[in-house]
Amino acid sequence: MQMVTYYDECKWQDTADGLAVEFIDSAGTRLAEVSLYNLDAKLWKFEVFVPDRYRLEGAAPAGLVYSAAAAKKVAETILLSTIVVRS
Repeated sequence: MQMVTYYDECKWQDTADGLAVEFIDSAGTRLAEVSLYNLDAKLWKFEVFVPDRYRLEGAAPAGLVYSAAAAKKVAETILLSTIVVRS
């Protein structure tokens, strides 16, 4: 039996006074993380924690963008294309 993670049961949770946030499901499982990577360049890093079948050569989807909002949007898009379902 496969467990389904619904988008409306997930939320962004601040973990470091606005410098990092985690996207967690209703059980508290961390699905993605967004954190400030470089203050001077205002770069935000995102990483999405997906099962091995969605990884490329064992690496989780990750990247750098210019805003926290953009990093969250990219992480959510990856999750919605892989392990999270809209209800």
